[in-house]
Formats: sequence, C-alpha cells, structure tokens
Amino acid sequence: MSESTRASALAPFRIRNYRFQWPSDLLTSWAFEVEALVLGWYIMVETGSVLLLTVLASLNYAGTLIAPVFGMIGDRIGHRDLLAAMRFAYAVLAATVMTLALTGLLAPLYVMIIVAIMGLIRPSDLGVRGALLADIMPPEQLVGAISVSRTTMDSARIAGALSGTGLFAALGIGPAYVAIACLYLTAAVLMLYVVTPTRPRAVTHHSADDWPASSLLRDLKEGIVYAWSGPGMRAVLCVAFLANLTAFPLTNGLLPYVAREIFHTNQAGLGYLSASFALGSLVGSITLSLT
Repeated sequence: MSESTRASALAPFRIRNYRFQWPSDLLTSWAFEVEALVLGWYIMVETGSVLLLTVLASLNYAGTLIAPVFGMIGDRIGHRDLLAAMRFAYAVLAATVMTLALTGLLAPLYVMIIVAIMGLIRPSDLGVRGALLADIMPPEQLVGAISVSRTTMDSARIAGALSGTGLFAALGIGPAYVAIACLYLTAAVLMLYVVTPTRPRAVTHHSADDWPASSLLRDLKEGIVYAWSGPGMRAVLCVAFLANLTAFPLTNGLLPYVAREIFHTNQAGLGYLSASFALGSLVGSITLSLT
C-alpha cells in the first residue's frame, strides 16, 4: 500500500471528533450484532418457534416508523446529545437483561418486551450517526469518513459475531450480556467527548400558541414532501424499502433457525454464518476508503 493511499484512508482520523465517534460507533455496532445473535439463539432454544424468532427480528425494526421524529429531535437538541442518550438507553436495557439472566429470572416474554422497547430507538441510530458525521467532518473528507465508518458495521458482523457467540457458548447468556452492557456504556461515554461545532440556525416565526407537537408534525410533513419531490431522493427511498422488505429479514431474522435446524450447529456456528455475510461489504468499504 502506497504512502498516499494509507494517508487518504487515515485522513478522517485527523479530526478530533471523529477519533471519538468512530470507536463509539464501532462498539455500538459490535454490541448490536452480538445482542441480536444471542437473543435469537435464546428464543430459538427456549421456545423452538420460528414464528417467535421472526417476531423478535421484526421488533428490532419497529422504530423505523418513528425514525423521522428522532431526526427532528436531533435537529433541536443536537445529534451528539441524541446519540449519547440513545446509547445510554441501550446500556440500561442491556443491564436489565443481564440482571434477569444472572438471577435466573429471564424468560422469553421479558426478552420480547425489552427488544420491543429497544426497537423503538435502535433503527434511528444509523441515521443519526450520518447526521453527526455531516456536522463534524469537513465536506472534502465526508465520503472517506463515511466509508471508514461503514467498516464499523461490517467488522461487527465478523469480529463481533465470532467473539460474542463464542463467549455465549462458553459462559452463557448472563456473562455475554455483561460484555454487551459494557460495550454500550463505553460507546455512550465516548460520545460525550464529541464536540459539535455551533452553526447558525434558521430563524422561524411561529405563533405564541404553537405547541411543540404541532411544530414537529409540520416539520415532518415538510420533510416527507421534500423527500418525495425529487426523483433521486425518491429512488433511494424505494431501493432502501425494497432491500429492507426482502433481504434483511431473511438473513438476520431466520439465521438462528438455519444454524440450529438445518446445519445442526451451535452458537459458534451461528457466529461463523453471520460473519460470512459481511466479508464482501467489508472489502467494499475498505476499497472505497482507500480510493
């Protein structure tokens, strides 16, 4: 690898804020991946129901419908603060599962409830990450920063899946969730060290009796109209909808069933299967960041 290529790949890390956001995103992505595999395997073993396994997977994406609201909240309080609050919430929920598992009180119903709560927050994480990157990175380095940030998710599918399922197989769900909770907590603390630059906000004039809820609804309506008005934006939304409708539920939701019932493997085998999906995307992310 040439010196200039290496320099271009590492250029985003010259920005102080990026040196804190990138590891925070990395730890969060690792925790996401480990948690999804651990809980999927737990539900499959405890209930033996493919239906409940798919319900568990769908609960992780329930918050997609309210993700635009999180975007508007981020515009008001700041994307750094919103992302830190979300990751502290992940840590609290993971600590709840950890406590239930270590005390022997964990049950599939409790898992479903906790995943449903996290599913309201988690789908917005990736979008808020991108918005924060746009805030802290110079325009000329934004593409490179996004490419390097993409490796956090791809590496999570590989290293996170292998290490997390290995820990789960060796020690059980309780110790595995100790590691998950620590990953979320560390990610939230790192996010507090990000200092977003202050930017002038557009001045808007509203009536005195304009409630915050009505303001949010008005902003949501404007965002929908803007997103649907341009053919390029509309095409991106349609492609994202089709990909999420047809591809991700099959690989993420049913993988524990495939590992246990078809390949007759254990948690470690589930980790290998999950990691295999990310090899191509990891190569693509690294190539884009280098070029």
